[in-house]
Amino acid sequence: MKSKRNNINLRFSFLGLLIVISMFLLVACGNNSGSTSTGSGSTTHSSTATPTDPNHISLARLIGTPTAKITSGANFEVTGQVKNLDTKQHDIHLQATLKDASGKVVGTATGLADDVPGGETDTYILDGTLTQPTWSTVSVVITKVTENVDGQGTD
Repeated sequence: MKSKRNNINLRFSFLGLLIVISMFLLVACGNNSGSTSTGSGSTTHSSTATPTDPNHISLARLIGTPTAKITSGANFEVTGQVKNLDTKQHDIHLQATLKDASGKVVGTATGLADDVPGGETDTYILDGTLTQPTWSTVSVVITKVTENVDGQGTD
């Protein structure tokens, strides 16, 4: 009877250990939050990166909510902030997407925050062209991080 109880306790202990390890691995995976701004000013975040991402996007994080404005004619700019999470300087490549109320893309812009020192936050400005003069949401994602990745790079 005692042997059977010990086997059951051992199984529960092993199961508990597996659950704890699984939870630790999920938390340790890291994330890269894409920031989305809607016309009402609310923000949502989505996680897309893992530490083994070949574009090294887990080395940077978007800060706050991006804003968009028309600069002239059909041209617009998106402004926001991004933080270099590494100790080395990097170029952080970004893409902004503007969508109308039905979810149709009405403008995109790409660019980068250039030579962001390790641990620092930098402001980016992305320029693009609209297909219509109004939009409902603005979202920005980090597409890749370059320079000095794993000791590679020139600056």
